[in-house]
Amino acid sequence: MEASENELSVPVDYVPGARGHGVLAVGPDSDGGDAVAVWRLSPTGRAGGAWVVRFDEIERDPEQLRRIMSMLQDRCLVDWDRDTLTDVLARIGEELPAELLTALQGNILTIPELLAEVSEHRSTYTAAVEQHRASTRSKIAPLAWPTEMPDQQALATWAARAHSTAASPVAATALALTAAVASTAQLWQDTEQARYRRVYLRSLGDPQPLPPRWLARLREAVGSTSLVSA
Repeated sequence: MEASENELSVPVDYVPGARGHGVLAVGPDSDGGDAVAVWRLSPTGRAGGAWVVRFDEIERDPEQLRRIMSMLQDRCLVDWDRDTLTDVLARIGEELPAELLTALQGNILTIPELLAEVSEHRSTYTAAVEQHRASTRSKIAPLAWPTEMPDQQALATWAARAHSTAASPVAATALALTAAVASTAQLWQDTEQARYRRVYLRSLGDPQPLPPRWLARLREAVGSTSLVSA
C-alpha cells in the first residue's frame, strides 16, 4: 500500500541542530591569479555565501580570510577526498585561529561516504520490501527510485560539466562540489519519499532530511569550535 503525496513530509532545507557544510577550493581566479574559494552551504547543499580571495590579497590583509572562514564555524567541510581538504587547510592554516583550524580539520566529510550511506539505506529498504512480500498474499511492487544512484565518477563528471562556464576555474571547482552535495542530499530525500509511500515501511521511522550518520556529523560539528577553545 502506498501513501498519497500529501502524506509525505521530508524537510527540504531546514535541519534542526545542524548548520551545514563548507567547501574550499584552490586554483586560478578569473584573472589567472592563485586564489581560494570558500562556499558556505546549508545542510542539504544550498549555497548561502560564496567568496573568492586571491592569495596575494590574503598576504596584504589576512583578516579578510579570517572573517570569511569564521562563517564556516560549526560546519563540516566536504570534498571528494580528505587529502584535498587537508592540503587546502595546510595552505591557509597559518592565517586562521588555532581553535577554528582544529575544528575544521576534525569535521571533514567526503562525498563518496555520503553516497555510500544513501546506497546502504536503499538496500535496507529494498530488503524490507522483499521481507514483506514473503509475508503477504498481496501483490507487492518493487521499490522504484526516482533517480538511480550514480557512482562517484558519474556524479563528479555531471557536476563539473554543469558548472564548466563558471567565472573562474576555482569557482567552477567550488560550484561542482556544491552541486554534488546538493545532488546527494536530493538522492536521500528521493529515497525517503519512496520508502515512506509504503505504509508498511513507516515502522522504520519518520522521513529524515539526511541519512543518520551524515546528520549526526553535522550536528556534532555545532559547538566544536567552542569546545576546542574551552
